[in-house]
Amino acid sequence: MDLQFRHLRQLCVVSETGSLNKAAAVLGLPQPALSRQIRRLEELFGGTLFERDPHGTRPTPLGSAVLEHAESIIRSLDDYEERVRDYRMLRRRTLRIGGAACSVFYEPLLDALQRMPSEERVQIVTPHTTREVMDLLREGEIDIALRDHHSVEGPLRSGGGPVAHIPWAESPVLLAVAAGRPTATAERLTMADLASEDWISCTGPDACDEKLRRLCAPYGFAPRITHDIVVSGPRCPVIRHQGCVALTQAYRPLQPGVVRRPVVDLDMRVRHLVAYRTESWIAARIPKLVALLSAAHRDLARVEAP
Repeated sequence: MDLQFRHLRQLCVVSETGSLNKAAAVLGLPQPALSRQIRRLEELFGGTLFERDPHGTRPTPLGSAVLEHAESIIRSLDDYEERVRDYRMLRRRTLRIGGAACSVFYEPLLDALQRMPSEERVQIVTPHTTREVMDLLREGEIDIALRDHHSVEGPLRSGGGPVAHIPWAESPVLLAVAAGRPTATAERLTMADLASEDWISCTGPDACDEKLRRLCAPYGFAPRITHDIVVSGPRCPVIRHQGCVALTQAYRPLQPGVVRRPVVDLDMRVRHLVAYRTESWIAARIPKLVALLSAAHRDLARVEAP
């Protein structure tokens, strides 16, 4: 016979009640069945665990030693089970959102969630790359994700797994440039005008350097990438002091001394999407969330319009 956790609990209940009859009632077992179980445990431990007399059942010295360890094991396991229950309850009450640290749409997203009454708290996870975000989503570590897809990247690929995407807005890609530079005041800009500029890109798993080179190649030049800076990094100070240029989304805030300019022949747009696990509890709320985000985007576009 192998010792199991339920055997330790049975021993503890017999000790606590001081009676095989009472213990059997607590455990939901017939008294003869509990008695047989105690005898098998005594054979396993090599001695008598309880003394029985007309006044009840009391642990023997061997029984007391076994019970001391059994009670410690039960307390530890009960504490573990309570922690697991608390964690599961917290997970059920937490909406875990993933997205790039630089996303300009967290505020509209949080506003949309406030307009969808629920008891869940919100936890935001901000990995550095889209690849990390999608890995977390596929692994079930987050419930939904904000994701951007650039039109020059080709068809959108979810990467497999129970993940779906719903687009909710689209915005243009513009050029960020220092306010005092000729490119900031030119009547119109084309990609050819930018061939001699110093560019900012960012390295990493999302391969932004390579994407920028592929973007510029049809216009007849290879961009001179002089700085690699994450999108959430100090791009504006570098643009302002070093005279670099960088592509930027239309609604991403800029610091003083840096302006956005359209490039007339750059047909590049960003699709904003919500990615979510189709088997998640949040799936049923996605259409409402998408509608609220789309409305927030339209309001933002009106504010930004010249």
